[in-house]
Amino acid sequence: MDIARVLLIALVVVFVVARRFGGRPLKDRGRLWVLPAVLVFVGVGGGGLVAPAHPLLSLVLLAAEIGVAFGLGLLMGRAMTVWREPDGQLWAKGNKVVLALFAVSLATRAALALLGHAVGITPHTGALLLTLAGWILAQGLALAARSHRIPAAV
Repeated sequence: MDIARVLLIALVVVFVVARRFGGRPLKDRGRLWVLPAVLVFVGVGGGGLVAPAHPLLSLVLLAAEIGVAFGLGLLMGRAMTVWREPDGQLWAKGNKVVLALFAVSLATRAALALLGHAVGITPHTGALLLTLAGWILAQGLALAARSHRIPAAV
């Protein structure tokens, strides 16, 4: 794993965590796809997603990582506090449940990486970026779905 990828992952994680817990306006749903798309592009473009010694097992592990991350992302998006300001702008902010789910996300990712390592699959940054993309996208989708149920400002 080169230093540029480590820095990219660290920056994305800091950005996402700061936005989740600092409170942020929910903006155009069209932007919901931008960061996940960039992460997928970089993750796939970097190669190394399939371990040559264990191609099927590495794909199964990658699918499990993305599936778990997506599921936890949906839960996080549903658990976030969402409200509408008097000016009509929707806002979202993380809470204790979101913090707990974030910890579960980290622990699950670590456990799956250790499982992969135990069977001879070296963790690759591309897999982490795809997992992070699924996690971020799921949160955005859950928040977008919830935003329709928040009554308009009067």
